Amino acid sequence: MDIRKRLLEFGKKSITIEELASLLRIDVTDIKKVFSCVENLMGDSIIEPVKASGKNGNLTYPLYKKYRILLENEINDEDIAKIKRLHPILQKSGYLISHPNVFHENEELIVAINQFFFQKGNDEFVSRKERSFELFGREKVLDDKAVKSMLKSLEIGEANLRFYDTPEYCFHDYIPVRKQQMTLLICENKDIWFNIRRCMFEDNYKSLFGVAIDGVVYGSGNKVSQKQGALVEYVKFMGNPDVKFLYWGDIDREGFDIFRRTKAVNLSLDIDLFLPGYQQMISKACDIELEDSPSSKKDGMSFEDLLIPFTPDERNFLNQVLENNKLIPQEIISYKFLRER
Repeated sequence: MDIRKRLLEFGKKSITIEELASLLRIDVTDIKKVFSCVENLMGDSIIEPVKASGKNGNLTYPLYKKYRILLENEINDEDIAKIKRLHPILQKSGYLISHPNVFHENEELIVAINQFFFQKGNDEFVSRKERSFELFGREKVLDDKAVKSMLKSLEIGEANLRFYDTPEYCFHDYIPVRKQQMTLLICENKDIWFNIRRCMFEDNYKSLFGVAIDGVVYGSGNKVSQKQGALVEYVKFMGNPDVKFLYWGDIDREGFDIFRRTKAVNLSLDIDLFLPGYQQMISKACDIELEDSPSSKKDGMSFEDLLIPFTPDERNFLNQVLENNKLIPQEIISYKFLRER
């Protein structure tokens, strides 16, 4: 990209010497080189000094602190006519009509996108790279920073081009039938996830402890809570259905803290505790000696807000478990117990 184009896309009528050096890709401390380039730009009537800004104080290489950009976008009537024939989605922001040079320089890309909107505007969601290859014959075009910037200016996002980013965290799941509205059960531990998956696959379970579920997701302990928006990305990967998540994990400080952190990093999602599952765990644990939890580091952490949905007796029991740093593992609910319910 030459300096004329950079200055045209700069978006301001004036530019500081530091900004100019950055556009020129010169170290601003290399004053001799900056001075030479500025002299050339002024000689070509590309910039002129803003004298009111003052000088840099260097007697050998005097420069003003700010310069006025003299370039203006050349209006091409043919480009304007082409822009006006584009799909309404490409015109809605008004960006191209006010920046015809952007259309001129990216016509091939814009025409490909335009054809998509006219021919496949309601196409199924695919991955970013799949859509890129379909549109442009190259799988990484939609990853390019300049293309992303242009699409942002055009107010065109993933939903318009109907693609998703393959989530960094691909959770193991079992969802027999994908629906537009679903309730998915997140299990903290692998064994219970596999057992519920087995019940759904082999015995066609559609509910658990009286609650309808459409699928089960393996949260893999802390994995579900470690990355900002991990579940949000997962939902996008599925095509953005309306999902209600129910979370089910160990009863101890760590287990409840994972749930709390999972909600905190996925604020746009509906995530609640799977109350019947916890109640079954409490019922089975009431008459046994509980093991110590490894989560002593969370000593003093309050979970009162999470215990509100439980009955008073259940809250008292849970408080004792948490205060004494005990553990009721999710595995207390066996496959045999699930089959008998």
